[in-house]
Amino acid sequence: MNFNCERCGICCKKIGIPWSELDPRLAADYLDMNLEDFIDLYGFVRNEYSGKIEHTEYNAAPCPFLKFNMENAFCRIYPVRPWICKGYPGPGTSCINGRKRS
Repeated sequence: MNFNCERCGICCKKIGIPWSELDPRLAADYLDMNLEDFIDLYGFVRNEYSGKIEHTEYNAAPCPFLKFNMENAFCRIYPVRPWICKGYPGPGTSCINGRKRS
């Protein structure tokens, strides 16, 4: 089964991303940013009790790393995108824009 992404960006606009604690670290490193600056800039916080990095809005959409050039959408952190993005749209499902796996 192959999924041919049309690069429309609808998934990144409509589906919130549940970030794992490791995802912000990977993204900050990929963007060559200090982790604390990344946390402040992209809406993350450190949980005052656990110390874990969390997004202030669970499943926040649109993704802040969604960008467009001309007619196509692209991800600014594609090589280190969250696990949920890597598996989208998932086995036996279809793109929310109606494009089916073939």
